[in-house]
Amino acid sequence: MARVFLVNPPSPEPVRSPLLSFCHLAASLRAAGHEVALLDASAPRAPRDHATIRARIAAFAPDLVGLHLKTLHVQPAYELAATLGGELPLVAGGPHATIVPDEPLTRGFRWVIRGEGEEALVELADAIDGRRAFGDLAGLSWRDRGMIRHNPARPFLAELDRLPAPLSALDLFDPAWYDERVAGVGFAPSGLLSSRGCPAACTFCSNDVTGRRFRYRSATAVAAEVARLHREHGLTAFSFFDDSFAVGKRRVRELCDALAGLDEPVYWTCTAHPAHLDRDVLADMKRAGCTGVDIGMESADPGMLLRIGKGVTVERVVDVLGWARDLGVHTIVNLMFGWPDETDAELDATIAFLERAAPLAGGFNARGAVVPYPGTRLYEAHHERFGFTGWWIREAPLVYAAFPTSWDEAEILRAYGDDPALDRNFFHHPPARIARMRELLELKASVTMEITKRRSAAATALPTVPAAGAR
Repeated sequence: MARVFLVNPPSPEPVRSPLLSFCHLAASLRAAGHEVALLDASAPRAPRDHATIRARIAAFAPDLVGLHLKTLHVQPAYELAATLGGELPLVAGGPHATIVPDEPLTRGFRWVIRGEGEEALVELADAIDGRRAFGDLAGLSWRDRGMIRHNPARPFLAELDRLPAPLSALDLFDPAWYDERVAGVGFAPSGLLSSRGCPAACTFCSNDVTGRRFRYRSATAVAAEVARLHREHGLTAFSFFDDSFAVGKRRVRELCDALAGLDEPVYWTCTAHPAHLDRDVLADMKRAGCTGVDIGMESADPGMLLRIGKGVTVERVVDVLGWARDLGVHTIVNLMFGWPDETDAELDATIAFLERAAPLAGGFNARGAVVPYPGTRLYEAHHERFGFTGWWIREAPLVYAAFPTSWDEAEILRAYGDDPALDRNFFHHPPARIARMRELLELKASVTMEITKRRSAAATALPTVPAAGAR
């Protein structure tokens, strides 16, 4: 039996509910017989100073300490790792560690887990316990006698229903980390997964952790988890955190049948690719309790949509918005800008789309300036040309304003308008075009506020549902 301590490092971006990924990891470790403790130092009221974090870890006397690495917040994570020093055996996991595994191994980590971590972390704990050899662990990058080794990749998990129930690890989280008023009923992750993977080939998304191969849980298993959320935690409103919820028309119908058949009604949101949504799919989702869909469109210029591999047309998005409006499903349209070589005409097409979509959509996403994340085709094709190689470690972190927790108009407008990636100007757009992009930020905010005011005046109150994709 190994003792494993998991840490979500401090970051400027607050986490407002228990991390679903940590629930999955901790549940898997426990099911295999290992001892687990954790700390979500990104929660608003959790301990954040390094001395306290170190003391908590030391009190548990772990055999292994795991840190979750995200690209935007990797610098504070590395600072924490340096504080923990060489005394503690550190393993890195998460999207950033998966994409650039050599990097953590040069910053104090002994191991890196690439890809999905549930089985890999259990096997690493087994190896530390002397029951496996490190060289046999698929998906592990590690230091072997001073040399960096990358073991072969681990296949993606095929049978998701076999994973231990994530809610079984909820007791490891302190409700006071998130809100001192929360205890017992109502304290749970704000969402769940019905699938993993995304078959799309967008140039701005790496998706190395869950991959392009779409895999899904059975409708029965998902409905049982939803029922447990209600029975044990009193929750009837949540989000699906799937990369792309609506893949597979038959699958969606079976899942919606199962949700609609629960004893209590539920209300939920999700993120979906518009190519997978039609009137029938949206109608199934609506009758199963779907109140909102976050739709990825990114650009309203047909040529740009082709260049970024989006796989959808402007007209299809308009159709989806119309179907959703008719069915009473709230939609948020994600629009991005600042693409490499984006012209004034292409940017104007996206701006013009706001007016066309406003009568149909429920609003538009905040921010939106393109960020070239490592591991994406966007990054690989342009980092040398524009000189932003390794920007996440060489330059000051991109720090976004926290998303509002109220409907205060000034707070919402500030969050929409704050986009440090626009200031960074990765793709060297001229000043006049940057100014036009700032106008787009303001326009998205003002149009969304007007839509919200108009609809809220006539809306029927529903349980509060977390924003789609918020994790």
